[in-house]
Amino acid sequence: MKRNLFNIIALLATSTLVGINSPANATPKGYQRSCNHISVYGNILSAQCSRINGSFNKTSIVLRGIENVNGTLRVTDPNKVSNYQFTCQNISIRGNNLKAACNRRNGTPQWTSTVLRGIENIDGVLKYTGSP
Repeated sequence: MKRNLFNIIALLATSTLVGINSPANATPKGYQRSCNHISVYGNILSAQCSRINGSFNKTSIVLRGIENVNGTLRVTDPNKVSNYQFTCQNISIRGNNLKAACNRRNGTPQWTSTVLRGIENIDGVLKYTGSP
């Protein structure tokens, strides 16, 4: 009896772990875990993201709400298209961390970064599923 219960628990635990890591899992995932070749050009985030069937799709999304506030990247209004790219240089992305050298009011650049939030890979397509 104890052995059968142990086997059932082990099987359920293994099935759950396999489902979490499976690329065919239909639940949304943080894009940085299921996409590769992640890049940013201006305020466009691009990546190749896995689909439910295991294939990859080239996708992109316009970043929302990110502004340069006196040399610091800040999310100000998630309903607006980001405009930081007009006063920031050397813009890069690593995972969900956006980094850039942004001009202060006095014109001097300052390195700054912000975490991109609310973006998920939905069957190979980058989408906002929450607030930035």
